[in-house]
Amino acid sequence: MKDYRFNKERHLHELLVDGEWKALTGITTILQVIAKPALISWAANEAVKYIQDKILSGESVLDNLSQWLEEAKSAHRKKKESAGDWGTAIHLWCEQYLKGEKPEPLKDEKQELACGHFVKWLDDNKVKVLESEKHLYSKELWLGGIVDLVVEIDGKIWVADIKTSSGIYEEAFFQMAGYQLMLEEQELYKDIAGHIVLNFRKDGKFEE
Repeated sequence: MKDYRFNKERHLHELLVDGEWKALTGITTILQVIAKPALISWAANEAVKYIQDKILSGESVLDNLSQWLEEAKSAHRKKKESAGDWGTAIHLWCEQYLKGEKPEPLKDEKQELACGHFVKWLDDNKVKVLESEKHLYSKELWLGGIVDLVVEIDGKIWVADIKTSSGIYEEAFFQMAGYQLMLEEQELYKDIAGHIVLNFRKDGKFEE
């Protein structure tokens, strides 16, 4: 892929066109156009919860209300960033495990449980991992992305994605459909059977 590179500093997929590196559109960026009305109520609930926790802490409401209201505006963002860090650690552990690097145990008990679920899923299904964290692109669609996994199970090829959200959402399958289009355009795999979401939740539950 001499005409493709991943710019780590800018976190961009780029293609070389007429001697100039040009940024592709990331698949996760494209998926942002999907309406997510549930996120609005979630953000509002996080703001309310923040205020409630502050009131229950015993601090003076009159002295701190203005500051609390200002901080409540970003409560959902901080919660999302924290969840992102939790999930990133699991992604990294799985990637290192598949490379045979013997990753260090994670400090969080639920993260360790998630990693155990991942290893068990691999073993129980006799999974042959064909690709892990594979960089992909499409000139035709002007699209870039990094697929978590391409696996073979019982002789069939599947695109798989690791999620650490509170549930399995439709968007994950749209994302993997994009990966499939790129895999097919690059002629890496054909006759892909379908898509698998591996969801590792913070409460320790696992769902496929």
